[in-house]
Amino acid sequence: MPLFFEAEFVFGGFIVLLIAVFRGPWVALLASFIATTPLVLAWGNFWPVLTFGIEAIFVGIICSRSKFNVIVVVIVYWLFIGMPISWYSISRYEYFVDSHRTSILIKQLTNGILYAHIASLFTNLPVIKKYFVRKDSEYSFSIKEQSSHVISSLLITIGIIFFFFNLNQNIKYSTKQFNFEHDSMHNELKHKLKLSIESKIKAMDEFKYNLAEVWDDDEKRHLSLLAFNQRHPEFRTMILTDKSADLINSSPPELVQNVLAQNESVNVADRAYFKEAIKTSSTFVSPGFVGRVFGSDLIAAISVGIPESHSSDENVGVLEGAFILTSVKHIQKLLNTLELNIQGILIDQTGKNLIASEFLQLEPLIPVSFSQAENSFYSNNLFHVVNNGELNSDDDYYLKSSKFNWGWELVTLLNEEMFAKVIERTLIIFAISIILLVLIAKLVALLISNSWSYSLQRLNRLIVIDDSESIEIAEFESDVHLPEEVNNLYQEIKNSRLKILQMNKELQNTVAERTEKLKTANEKLNVMARHDDLTNLENRRVFKETLSALWHQSYDAHATVSMMIIDIDHFKRVNDSYGHPAGDEVLIQLSRILEKFSNPAIQCLSRIGGEEFCLLAKGLQSEDVKNLAEEIKKLVEISDFTVASDQQIKITVSIGVATISPSKVSADKLYQLADNALYEAKNAGRNCVVSKL
Repeated sequence: MPLFFEAEFVFGGFIVLLIAVFRGPWVALLASFIATTPLVLAWGNFWPVLTFGIEAIFVGIICSRSKFNVIVVVIVYWLFIGMPISWYSISRYEYFVDSHRTSILIKQLTNGILYAHIASLFTNLPVIKKYFVRKDSEYSFSIKEQSSHVISSLLITIGIIFFFFNLNQNIKYSTKQFNFEHDSMHNELKHKLKLSIESKIKAMDEFKYNLAEVWDDDEKRHLSLLAFNQRHPEFRTMILTDKSADLINSSPPELVQNVLAQNESVNVADRAYFKEAIKTSSTFVSPGFVGRVFGSDLIAAISVGIPESHSSDENVGVLEGAFILTSVKHIQKLLNTLELNIQGILIDQTGKNLIASEFLQLEPLIPVSFSQAENSFYSNNLFHVVNNGELNSDDDYYLKSSKFNWGWELVTLLNEEMFAKVIERTLIIFAISIILLVLIAKLVALLISNSWSYSLQRLNRLIVIDDSESIEIAEFESDVHLPEEVNNLYQEIKNSRLKILQMNKELQNTVAERTEKLKTANEKLNVMARHDDLTNLENRRVFKETLSALWHQSYDAHATVSMMIIDIDHFKRVNDSYGHPAGDEVLIQLSRILEKFSNPAIQCLSRIGGEEFCLLAKGLQSEDVKNLAEEIKKLVEISDFTVASDQQIKITVSIGVATISPSKVSADKLYQLADNALYEAKNAGRNCVVSKL
């Protein structure tokens, strides 16, 4: 099934919409005429020019006056203008049958939504604006409009994917269900017809031998015929002829009596049922024909030759039973009680209609054939019923045929309109769903853009506020729900504003005031440059500077220098188990514990790495430094560290200690000894102190 008509309906449609949005209605009308010309030449019908031309003008006028969402504009056009025009236009075009009209219109609406969806995506691309927007035109979209396009595009994409999946499932299920129903009804009808006719054939085939035994006794032959007809009342009349085709007995007997009373004879030598039966031992079922002498009803005959004896191949006469087809109620009832949209036809050996469902309105004994439907909307396996050389109707059918052993054929027809209704129902649901998705997208985009606009408006007010300690600024900085982009913009504007304010104040103050402020600013910068942002301890830079200065002082004073490197055991587990914010809290709390051990001998307490801290001491003995390290280790071990949600955990530290005299080695050697001691402490099982001299 073609889900969309032609590529022109989608590709040409979205190009025309881009032109309508950026260039206006009249240029879009020209583009629409160019895009639809191939369809006009191919179909010989001008309705595409009409519907798509009006759409180009409508969208061009609306979008030139206001920046409406092009998807909404297209939906409004097709619902209230395009579909009514198309309804009238395609009703005058013989290619489209009435059962497909609604499906075609719904498909055109979905096509319109699709190419409007594509066009709305392209309107935001810079390359499209470069080539489509007039140079003297300032065309831009707000955050609200852009978010509406993006959100609706995502929702519509999801809707289209779901629609394709749902449509595919519906078609598969419906096809399977309809085919199953059609097969079931066809096989059931075939079985009943086969039993009905074959029971007569079998009975006739058995009865011929009884007649052969009493053939020479006119009375017994006559009584046997009457008795057989009573057992098989389906035969309206039965006759016996001799091998010359002259009538000799009948049931009811009045048939022969009336002929003999007039001194006449009846010869059926020209009838197929006699000619076929007299020369063979097989039972023959005739095509339909109009009765003669005994009435002018539509008849089908079952005939069989009467053998001279059981072992003889020569026939001495013919037995024929006739039933009037139009009065065989059980067969007609079977054909009329099929499921809705399933019809049946019983055709004889000559291709003529015997009995058909009343819905088809086929005359008896009229030639019936089936021609393949051309340009079918859904399938190439559809057929029309041809009645006596002319189409019986415009309906398309799926056909199933079975031929019986005696030559008749049963044809059942499933009306294709059932499939059209399934497709139509699915398309309607899809169109309604897409329209709802567009409206939902507009609402969601409005809510999102309003939240962004609110933040931007607040940011705009903050730009002109001079007081950096204002309540509004404090609220803005503590707003954890602020969009990241807006927050980044705020930080940039804030920093820029502070710099501008600083420059203005420097220009307005005296040189002394400017110098003082500059000195204060430098001191603050120096403090920031020398301290760790997280723990507020001195950083690695200060550690290196202090170590170098301390080394020179101790060298001159012949004093010892001690280094203590402290590392948190299994710190990665803390981050992995509780998250990095929890790890940061542990580092901060550990820093406060280390600050408790400050004394005049401690020259530097710094954070030199992720979870590594360092103490530099002057003039202490190795044993004193080791005892200090043990105190630190024990205090950390017994302390509770609070992380997220007031949860308390325990940690331990490994400490490497080194104490040397500057006169013997370099400062790098001191660091190396302390680091090696830390390494040994970790290898020794952690939560311990190792000292090196």
